[in-house]
Amino acid sequence: MTARAAPDMPPDWINGDPRDLRRWRDSCPEVVNPTLPGDVSIAALMPEADCPGGLLFTPADPVGVPVVYFHGGGFIVGSPETHRVVAAWIAHVARAPVVSVRYRLAPEHPLPAQALDGTAAVRRQLRDHPHLRLMGDSAGAMVALWAFAGLAAQERARIVDAVLFYPGGLAMPHPASAGGDEGGGLGPLSMASYQRRLDPAGIAPGNPAYDPLAPGFALPPATTVVGAGDDPLFYSAQALGGLPGARLVVARGQGHGFLSALPAEAAMANLRRAIGGGP
Repeated sequence: MTARAAPDMPPDWINGDPRDLRRWRDSCPEVVNPTLPGDVSIAALMPEADCPGGLLFTPADPVGVPVVYFHGGGFIVGSPETHRVVAAWIAHVARAPVVSVRYRLAPEHPLPAQALDGTAAVRRQLRDHPHLRLMGDSAGAMVALWAFAGLAAQERARIVDAVLFYPGGLAMPHPASAGGDEGGGLGPLSMASYQRRLDPAGIAPGNPAYDPLAPGFALPPATTVVGAGDDPLFYSAQALGGLPGARLVVARGQGHGFLSALPAEAAMANLRRAIGGGP
């Protein structure tokens, strides 16, 4: 999901072929020609057994707690490559290495594939680091929560916090106040399409393994939810920001996907506000 403009015709997020949607996402300006920080190196992270690979972003002289990051894309599109600009600037601001995870996408891989990949990716990093931070944007925010929920109690105790940027993909009714505009793939029909492709069996709603609003869902000890003030999905940020241990930070005047504009001043200010750190 993204509200930013892209070349060619707007994609059909409701009925479009996932292959066409991925080609469209791969052609977006921030993917083709991202503005990246000069002090962050990027290396491939190869898969290992059931642990997915991805990209590793390492700033010069890292001092912060390492980050495991999950990209957005409605569970259908996106990759560590499409979100290089986000992960690289997180590494720069947090002064910490960032692993951007290549989790499986729907509809080829329905839920719980994303949750399993997320948990496996976090466990892989816990082998090498005593503590981690979890982060994700849009649909990736949900994957971050699923990854945490899938950990054992002693593993969860090693997660410092979670930072969720403009979360989307929450299995809840689309409120009338959010409007019905399908532009950018953020309307009710688009959201229903993502859920249908992700969860054709309907296992998520009310399930404490996959629904963070359900009683018994394991929540991170501290969660920062960054809601974009001009995002049609702001209601998702409000719902998650009201959970125990969570705080809601509102990026006023920003739309869904605003981190794609990094290093623009407003996007950078809200990133620093959410995760702390920064030179």
